[in-house]
Amino acid sequence: MNELHYQLSKLITVITGNSFESKEACRCLTLSENKDYIISVTFCFVIYVYTELHVPAKSEALAFLDGGGAKPERQALVTVHAGGKTPPVVEEYVTVGPLPNPARHALYSNPARRSPIPWTSRAIDEKEYALLMAIIENATARVYGILKESYGYTYHNCSARCLVALDSVTKGFRSGERRSWISFRRAGVGGITYFIGFMMQITHESADPSDWHVSRVLYNDQYFDSVEQLITGYADGSVEKDTPDADVQGDDILYPTFIRRGKPQPASPSRGQTLTEPGGRRYAVRGRHIEYMGWSFDWRLTTTQAMQLYDVRMNGERIAYELSSQDATSFYSGHNPAMLNNLFLDSYWDFAKSFELVRGIDCPETATFFNTLQQRSTKEPRLIQNSVCVFELNAGIPLRRHFDSDFAGGFNFYGGMADHVLVLRHINTVDNYDYVYDYIFHQNGVIEVRVGLTGYILTSQDRTPYGYPLHGGIIGNVHQHSFNYKVDLDILGTQNRFETVDILLENITNPERPELRHIQTRIQRNLRTTEKEAAVQYDFNRPKYYNFYSEEQKNRFGVNRGYRVQLNGIAKTLLPRQDWAAMRGVAWQDYQLVVTQRKDSEPSSSSIYNQNDLYDPVVDFQSFIDDDESIVDEDLVAWVTLSTHHIPHSEDFPTTATAGTQMQFFLRPFNYYDEDPSVGSSNAVLITPGEKSGSVRVERFGTPTGPACVSEQSPFYYNGTWRGSN
Repeated sequence: MNELHYQLSKLITVITGNSFESKEACRCLTLSENKDYIISVTFCFVIYVYTELHVPAKSEALAFLDGGGAKPERQALVTVHAGGKTPPVVEEYVTVGPLPNPARHALYSNPARRSPIPWTSRAIDEKEYALLMAIIENATARVYGILKESYGYTYHNCSARCLVALDSVTKGFRSGERRSWISFRRAGVGGITYFIGFMMQITHESADPSDWHVSRVLYNDQYFDSVEQLITGYADGSVEKDTPDADVQGDDILYPTFIRRGKPQPASPSRGQTLTEPGGRRYAVRGRHIEYMGWSFDWRLTTTQAMQLYDVRMNGERIAYELSSQDATSFYSGHNPAMLNNLFLDSYWDFAKSFELVRGIDCPETATFFNTLQQRSTKEPRLIQNSVCVFELNAGIPLRRHFDSDFAGGFNFYGGMADHVLVLRHINTVDNYDYVYDYIFHQNGVIEVRVGLTGYILTSQDRTPYGYPLHGGIIGNVHQHSFNYKVDLDILGTQNRFETVDILLENITNPERPELRHIQTRIQRNLRTTEKEAAVQYDFNRPKYYNFYSEEQKNRFGVNRGYRVQLNGIAKTLLPRQDWAAMRGVAWQDYQLVVTQRKDSEPSSSSIYNQNDLYDPVVDFQSFIDDDESIVDEDLVAWVTLSTHHIPHSEDFPTTATAGTQMQFFLRPFNYYDEDPSVGSSNAVLITPGEKSGSVRVERFGTPTGPACVSEQSPFYYNGTWRGSN
């Protein structure tokens, strides 16, 4: 870790001419006391840095992987918030080694993005939060008595029955605004599920923190222009006072806790089913490279975009160059200003913060675990232990099977094969929610990409039709979750086509009975030639397959070899992009599938800078479509969106369960192979009748049988620490 810290310090010194420890890099800023804030801080020249791998151009990577070309030089992408410059700027640099003494760097620019990156679009870092917290501390000190009397909880100088401040996004309703509504919830386990009816808005658009101030206050559904106005009205009786709900006064509330309660399950404690590996581990791990049953791929967990898989191959043939998570959103509805502003883009919130996984619960006991590093708003990289796992799993369903009856009380044969799969998993915790991300590899050439929801719901004191009443007089506000993925398919090369195979109705003369009509379905292949033709908003009246194929490569039956995208987790976004400007920053959410020509200048559908300016975003995904380029015999990317609407209910306490909240899409071979490639598996079973009545012959194709030892012990280890030095 010290070496990594040293290397990062070198990078920053090369870029800015200053280091984290340089006193010359800082200027002191003392803010005078007034009725809304009191702060004394040091405001640094370089106030925020995050760094991650800068992915090389695809052409360079393929030349190395396929053609014996030179290995691309390893580069870092470093983001700097330079608050001391006039005007302040957000800059990104591509730095090149050799480490540990990087000698070269260049300002990163991308013609497909908004440039320069607006200062007000930057992600809030720990330095800025320190300034905001000082304003919050001062304001809550002045309303201490109001909070105590109204809710029984306080924030300022609190030691018991405390409140926690929570930021909201986006930072306003127009481009360039930076106004944070701060809400308050109970501290302690499950406190995220109970917010009080007091909030404050802090305006902090200026580069000079002395201009920052509390600009609005909400108390018991009443708005005030300042803290002083609330205090005065509360004292003279013109303000309608709030009263605490009786259900939330005790500190022994069980609803949001994980303490066991209710009817025992099972009747007496016993261990549940566990996985075993009787033949040993059947997948191979080498660093971040994994191989399993013909599959091979490399993976990385990024700071801003979560999991990315590269060079995904089946039996040596590349299926996808990149398969990666891009962003996740949760858009809330409500009456209070926090819910009105709660339009979350999770890449903004330390998206790759996948904390330590628990063996036996988050992943099976047999899983292999990986540590990961990320660097965001800290001097040193953060080491997060056991944050990714991989394991083989019996999915509990046959991958394929058939019982062939002889229609005389017996059978001709039974053939079947269990669906043994490889699962690569990480779980992102973004404050209240936990998202379980799975990449699942089946032995028949299918890749399943799945995400499941769990964690705490967000609640409010709203009394309007945005949710059902829950404990403590709160509601769980309705919201929509959306997840976007990048799928860079390379089907037998980079020159591919995209078609829809439409399922149509036909009304024909019955060939058998010409006097009758016959209605049935047929298929029609439709080549999509431009990006606008390949922007899918699903219509249930027009079902279709989405197929990517090679025009030059055909299977033994003369059919184009391809892979299709199957969407199993889609929901219509009701928010109109044309009428509501905020949707511009998440234009991908308006489509279930978009196919574009692949460009190094369009590496991602989103950006951490979109969160604070949805109205004029740094990355406008709609522009990927609007240039309407050809997608015939081109290197193609599929942008896939999974979505679900969530109306919270009482069973979401203590937390939302994954059962029923999982969404997935599949990459399925479509005439790619001459037959199901899993026929090569020795784990299949073929059963035929024996020579004697009632006997059978069982063919296991060499797979050994017999007892397997299972440990009686169930050791449990967990550390849970993750934070690096600031």
